Amino acid sequence: MKMDLKGIYAAMLTPLTEEGGVDVPALERMIAFYVDKGISGVFAVSSVGEAAHFDTKEARTILETVKAASENKLQLFAGVTATTSSTAVEVGKIVEELGYDGIVSAPPYFYQPSDDAILAYFEDINDQVDLPLIVYNVPLFAPALSKELLVEVAKLTNVVGVKESSGNLVDVLHILDMLKDEQLDTSFLIGREEMYLSSLIAGADGCMVATAGIIPEAYQKIEELYLAGRISEAAEVQQAILPLLRECFKVNFPAGFKVALAARGLDTPLYVKRKMSEQEQQELARSAETIKQEVTRILAFVGTY
Repeated sequence: MKMDLKGIYAAMLTPLTEEGGVDVPALERMIAFYVDKGISGVFAVSSVGEAAHFDTKEARTILETVKAASENKLQLFAGVTATTSSTAVEVGKIVEELGYDGIVSAPPYFYQPSDDAILAYFEDINDQVDLPLIVYNVPLFAPALSKELLVEVAKLTNVVGVKESSGNLVDVLHILDMLKDEQLDTSFLIGREEMYLSSLIAGADGCMVATAGIIPEAYQKIEELYLAGRISEAAEVQQAILPLLRECFKVNFPAGFKVALAARGLDTPLYVKRKMSEQEQQELARSAETIKQEVTRILAFVGTY
């Protein structure tokens, strides 16, 4: 299976109601925003989208809403990561039924599976869901895939891409080289915002990150400047993103990112699925204004080029 994955993909936040349900109108506004900005596609039911907290019914609501709202103007990918391959396949079948372009899966989390168990998990998904598969390495939330295991999984027939979110540039370089050595026609998407430009220089095809759904203009400008050979200017834009990321990660994940998205005027709610402690709420309140200011600063900075 082959698919050309290039450009900027938003790992989507999931807007929620105060009761914890999916805020469908807000989700529709987000998709309209992405279509208007001209990004390549979206990754729904993602890590930053609180995927681990959703049951199958809630995941279907998100996926149906995104599919209908996109009107075939975006490439659509959906997360199917679960603790077992049977659950991942169950969600994958919904994604297949809805006509998405592909699925994204990290290794099974919570328990600590062996490499053989991880490979078997991906083999089950590959064999039972007839969609292109992006293998997702995200040590923040799931067992880390070694370079060797990741390349082994990439050999599966449905695998079309890798989303690498370890934040390790050394591994990025080796994975790209190993995929080339194996003559695998596998697209490479970086999953850490801080590394977008360095990954493009190393040979990556694009990014699939949370803030691409908040400040897509910054990633588009980095790509534009990189392709024009204006590397030092691209590096300035890349650096401009860093303070926002630090602020967003200071508070309960992914609440900071929701504050940043709300700063775009999309009227998206700030509720998160997991109840925050009083201390977490206070920390978020202290950081909120800074996060909003950072979004405004980045957009203004990008507009100077």
